[in-house]
Amino acid sequence: MYKKIIIGLLFTFIYIQSYSQKVEITPQYGYQIGAKYNYYGGFIKLAGSDQYGVTLNIKMNSDIEAEFVWVQQNSVVSVKDVILYPIETDISDITINHFQIGGIYLFDDNRVIPFFGMSIGWSTFSPDDKSFSSNTKFTIGLTGGFKYFFTKNIGIRLQSQLLMPIDWGGIYLGGGGSGVTVG
Repeated sequence: MYKKIIIGLLFTFIYIQSYSQKVEITPQYGYQIGAKYNYYGGFIKLAGSDQYGVTLNIKMNSDIEAEFVWVQQNSVVSVKDVILYPIETDISDITINHFQIGGIYLFDDNRVIPFFGMSIGWSTFSPDDKSFSSNTKFTIGLTGGFKYFFTKNIGIRLQSQLLMPIDWGGIYLGGGGSGVTVG
């Protein structure tokens, strides 16, 4: 079993080396802003925290790169409810994994390369407290920033990324008057 894994990793390494001018692997670290969901009588809040991950880009042509992104955020969920929790209370630590597949458009081909991209994927929310269940949401993303290369193969990527998990509420068509509700 271990021989197969080692041989697979070796072939992957050889493949990446042979096409190294077309593949970028970028470790990333940053800060992810939290979110607050208000409801009648209180709110649920996801605290902002640091994040880390990896971005894999494959050059499709001189202007476009396919992109796979994995980002993990470790945060805390808190709640304030008029009846149940009259003061803001931490209810669980949570691990959020975002997986995105998309593309970026490169605006230039010099040492400083601005880019803009879009992606789709999923986000998995896994609370540490097992009395709460994990949840997976469809996610769309927008990213923009620039790459700066110190040498031909070494550079830095600075970006801003907006990841938007979608909570499908459904569509309701009512009779006796007309109306469409999306929630």
